[in-house]
Amino acid sequence: MIRLEAAKAINPQSTIRNQKSKRDYMLCLKTPSQPRWIESAQVDLHKIMVDHAHCEKKAAANAMALINRYPERDLLVRKMFDLVDEEMEHFRYVYQMIRDRGGVLQRDPGDPYAQALHKLIRKNEPERMLDQLLVAALIEARSCERFRILSEHIPDSELAEFYGSLLASEAGHYRVFCDIAREYYPEKEVRERLDELAEREAEIVQNLPNEPMMHG
Repeated sequence: MIRLEAAKAINPQSTIRNQKSKRDYMLCLKTPSQPRWIESAQVDLHKIMVDHAHCEKKAAANAMALINRYPERDLLVRKMFDLVDEEMEHFRYVYQMIRDRGGVLQRDPGDPYAQALHKLIRKNEPERMLDQLLVAALIEARSCERFRILSEHIPDSELAEFYGSLLASEAGHYRVFCDIAREYYPEKEVRERLDELAEREAEIVQNLPNEPMMHG
């Protein structure tokens, strides 16, 4: 089995997680997840874990894509180096937990939630980079919220503790994307666009089918 001590090492701030998670989990989000989602997740934790593994892998791929698209943006490149490493570390831990429990990874069924958010990204620069950063921030914020829900409501104590250990890390990823955006765009523009996208994200979440997927 995966050692929870190693999982906690992902986030050196895990010792203060309990004090901060209640206050910070919503971040920029406009609506909480629907109660039906955790009911669905509890029925098929294996499917949640498999989807989580794919989410971590795609988060790393997205960070690499940002490096490829904006190699001249030094702060962005340096921050994405670290994020790629951390997302792949998360992927490795989730993958090992799946294997230790006798499961297999299976193919990625896709993520309609993330796909819907990416459709909101404007096509022309410089707006495109801003939207890419803020959409990534929203996805991290929603992941943080759902990790908190899983940590508090699933009956599997090992898995609940594992998801609790990831909370501050996901919140940190959200802030990284917002901080990069503020480096390259005026604060007011970032704040207003994030608010607009968060409103749309809330509409997407309210219409999700609540399947046992990380963003289902």
